[in-house]
Amino acid sequence: MGVLERRKREREIRRELAIDGAMAIYNEEGYHAITMEKIAARSELSRAALYLYFKSKEEIIVSAIVAHAEYFACLLQELYDHREDFKKELLQKLWECFQAFYEKDPVALTAWQYFHQSEMIGNLPAELRDILHDVGSKVVALQHKIVQYAMAEKIFIQCDYKALSEVIWSLFLGIVYVERSKNVLSCKSHMAITQDIAINVLSRGVLDPF
Repeated sequence: MGVLERRKREREIRRELAIDGAMAIYNEEGYHAITMEKIAARSELSRAALYLYFKSKEEIIVSAIVAHAEYFACLLQELYDHREDFKKELLQKLWECFQAFYEKDPVALTAWQYFHQSEMIGNLPAELRDILHDVGSKVVALQHKIVQYAMAEKIFIQCDYKALSEVIWSLFLGIVYVERSKNVLSCKSHMAITQDIAINVLSRGVLDPF
């Protein structure tokens, strides 16, 4: 490995350390507890070094969200590319994409939704808002394409495909947040069984019986 490649790799490692540190603090203490000083300490970087890679804690968290969203987009794109192979299993496969996305990094998903609250969006710099909008639009467009295809093939019921796509995604998100809250409050969670019931109920209501 040459000098330039080694420096580039070292830079990537430090950025990843900063992102991991910020997300760990977010998970343990919440967004408002995060400071650049805490991130630097958690990632074992000097404060000056941290500012070489990121301007603010918001930029760090957005970077984590974008990386996770890109992973989600890849899952959805792969499903769409192989849509002909699944046909009647399309709803199940879409739900599995949601599950894989959540399970890979639950904290990043939580941060993504937190940053989409109106007060958070309004306080973000325009550049970061645009980044979140672009990556979110990419994911939403892929979900829409999958649902639209399922309707065209008469796999799903006939309705507004964009609205149905949002209903399916919102159902998944709702289950995630309810079960995470239960786990925090009572150390109990029924995530797996609740999702199994949800996909069963959703299938009976969404799939075209003909």
